[in-house]
Amino acid sequence: MGNALANGLAGATTALIQLTSKLFGEVRGRAGASVADFRARPEHARWRAYALGCYGLIVAATFAGQFYTSNKLTAYVRIQPIELPASTQIFVRNDSSKSWQSVRITLNGIYSYDAPEVKPGAHLLLTVNKFAVTDAVTAKPSYAPRNLVPRTMVIDCNRGRLELDLTP
Repeated sequence: MGNALANGLAGATTALIQLTSKLFGEVRGRAGASVADFRARPEHARWRAYALGCYGLIVAATFAGQFYTSNKLTAYVRIQPIELPASTQIFVRNDSSKSWQSVRITLNGIYSYDAPEVKPGAHLLLTVNKFAVTDAVTAKPSYAPRNLVPRTMVIDCNRGRLELDLTP
């Protein structure tokens, strides 16, 4: 039984090798004929083909560049100044499909706010006076003033880091 199975597999492998060799041999022959045909064309026709090919590469690179983002966390951030009382609200939403764990949001490199988790689609709506700097000796927090103007924001979590420059 084992010998018959081995002979069957060997036969199938041999047939597969012959089929692919024939197929790729034809592809190689067609490619060689296409290259020879292209080289036989007038020079201006070849230059048109080169220009069209370069244009296609530029379009493809531009299209591929649309998928690049520096926002690795897929975070949506909005800063909203409020007139009365003079304050600023900060809206941060997790637009990714994964939870952020151990989230720390830092304003102006000084004041920070910690959240244990922000689930996908969830958001944080904070006023600037919720951000604090903690004294290392007394472990007492000093909260940011209500009229603090956010200039920079950093979001750190287990998924990465996002640095934002908020100056207009």
